[in-house]
Amino acid sequence: MAASSLQRLRGLIRAERALAVLLPEAERLALLNRRLGEALPPAIAKRSRVMALDGDSLIVHCDNGAAASRLRSQAASLAKMLSSEAQPVTTLKVKVRADWSRADKPEKPGLGKDALSALGALEETLPDGNLKTALARMIQHQRG
Repeated sequence: MAASSLQRLRGLIRAERALAVLLPEAERLALLNRRLGEALPPAIAKRSRVMALDGDSLIVHCDNGAAASRLRSQAASLAKMLSSEAQPVTTLKVKVRADWSRADKPEKPGLGKDALSALGALEETLPDGNLKTALARMIQHQRG
């Protein structure tokens, strides 16, 4: 999101009284979530989200048990890293919430050399037109 869009969004939230009281809390949780993401390996960070701060306990949801187990094993050191003078964090409560997980996008295999050769041969036999142009573009895309 562009900076100006974010500023407009913040302006709208501040203008609405009911939402304005939530903005500082949302910003604080976003900061803690960003700091948690920086402290964790990328594979674990994308599976973990800061959900709430209850006193000095940070509640983190993970989308699978493996990520939760890893966070639990590092809870004490992560709490120290996330703690600040303005907002002390002494404990991490880690919960598994598989219902909000995002599935990893499967890696799409490209076409093999034989398939590209066959499509190239097909392209040469086609008359000039939209189909030939589309096939040439697809072949070029597949070759990278």
